[in-house]
Amino acid sequence: MALFLNIGMRYNADMIPTGSMLSGLVITEGMDMSRLSSFSTGGRAEYYAEPRSVFDAVRALEMAYRKNLSVTVIGAGTHVLVSDDGIPGLVISTASMRGMSIKGRLLVAAPGESLDNVINQAIDHNLTGLEEIAGIPGTIAGALSVNAAANSTSISDFLFYADYLTTEGEAHRRPGFHDPSRSQRSLFQPGELIISIALRLRPARATAEARMRKEEYVERMYIPPCRRFSGIIYRDPPGMSAARIIRECGLTGPSGLKAEFSEYQPNSIVTYPGCTSSEIYALIEHGRMKAKEHGYDLETSVALLGSFTGAP
Repeated sequence: MALFLNIGMRYNADMIPTGSMLSGLVITEGMDMSRLSSFSTGGRAEYYAEPRSVFDAVRALEMAYRKNLSVTVIGAGTHVLVSDDGIPGLVISTASMRGMSIKGRLLVAAPGESLDNVINQAIDHNLTGLEEIAGIPGTIAGALSVNAAANSTSISDFLFYADYLTTEGEAHRRPGFHDPSRSQRSLFQPGELIISIALRLRPARATAEARMRKEEYVERMYIPPCRRFSGIIYRDPPGMSAARIIRECGLTGPSGLKAEFSEYQPNSIVTYPGCTSSEIYALIEHGRMKAKEHGYDLETSVALLGSFTGAP
């Protein structure tokens, strides 16, 4: 039985970060997802919603429940590959759900806050730790959903709790956990919608040094702005670097497709005008097969949305 009729009463106000907005919800039919994906490829979503508040998100989930639609949750579209055939059901983007508050060493952010802004605000308030994952594109919720990791640091290292909604409209809190393997695997089930993230960070006075470290890691992740890029394509195998494996296998540079593994950041794909999701998927699979020939097993990290032939 759905719980939508009661969720507004059951949901605690202190679960909403300061600065969250209340506004009307618009449901769009046939949204062109190539406008939202950092790859600039993909078909259309059957229905699309971009709530600005928790209550708008509940309304979107309620609509999907009543119409018996599948639910796909995305952030800013930086770590997803949308099928050229599009996505059935309702796609909900949390990119416009913004707001942030800081109390002591606890930073609480709404899901649509960019990871870059969260890191900057933390440093401005003498809180450090996140700068090691600077340069990863997208939102804080997108980073958490895949347990984004870089430079031997993952976002789960600092997670205190995350609040989320199920597709049935129930609100839950997931406590932080220690993931020494930094597996870069999703912490949430398909359709679960993150609404608030609390991070417990390290207090520090040397914020100038933290700012310099952050900019150093951003520079390492640099992609020329004239190209579209993806974020991380493959998970790092235990004790190894997927980027190093890609270089070793000679996969960077021109591929004969309108997509290629970046020479600047090998574990990312850059695309050119006219590229399709099918081409990108073919390149991802080619990379996996080439790595296997060299004795490496690369697991895809980027989320595949919709139908892909031969997708695992």
